[in-house]
Order: sequence, then structure tokens, then C-alpha cells
Amino acid sequence: MYYYLDTNIPVELFQRVLKKKIYIDKSMLINKFNEVIGSEDCYFCITRPRRFGKTMNANMLGAYYTQGYDTHELFKDLKIAQTSTYEEHINKHHVVYIDFSTLPDPCTTYEEYISWIKYCI
Repeated sequence: MYYYLDTNIPVELFQRVLKKKIYIDKSMLINKFNEVIGSEDCYFCITRPRRFGKTMNANMLGAYYTQGYDTHELFKDLKIAQTSTYEEHINKHHVVYIDFSTLPDPCTTYEEYISWIKYCI
């Protein structure tokens, strides 16, 4: 069974990023999201060219917000940990994680994949 709600996948992927020799702290992006949670401005569309860190940022956001995991250790040395909204939102929201780069085994088309996701959620 595939899991899409509050999975540990973004946590594990962000852990790997933090272990790289070079990491540029983009955690203040989280603060921008924290500022608009619960408002009418809470919907974001992040578009950038290839290789501009969209997936890494999405995994960082997932690792920060996902319920069921304590990721304080991952973020304690990043800039976001020094903000007033840090504790208010870390690990306190449901996150849906979907990877569209590959199709899971039971699916042969993206239409089947979307139906499968709906079924699993």
C-alpha cells in the first residue's frame, strides 16, 4: 500500500540534503508560509526552471509541517528555528506527499494514478 498523508518520505529526503557538504539555508521560505496559514493568501504556486530546488524546498516544507514526526533536530540549526512562528507550526499540519516523477506499480497512466491516490487517501 502506498501512503500519501503524513508520510516520512519528505523527512528522509530532507535529512539527506542536510548531510551534503554544501547546503544553502532556504528555511526562511517556511516563515513566509507560516505567515499566511489560515488566511485567504495561503495558496502558493512555486514555479522555477529545472534544477532550481523546487523538490528540495517541497521536501523541506513537508519535513517541517508533517504531523507524526519530530523534526526539531533537523531544523534546530537553521534560520527558521529563530523565528516567532517556528514552534507554532512545526509538525502540526497534515501533508499530502505525491511524487509524479514515476508511476506506482498498480498504475499504467496518470489518470489511474490520480484515481489510486484518491482511493488511498
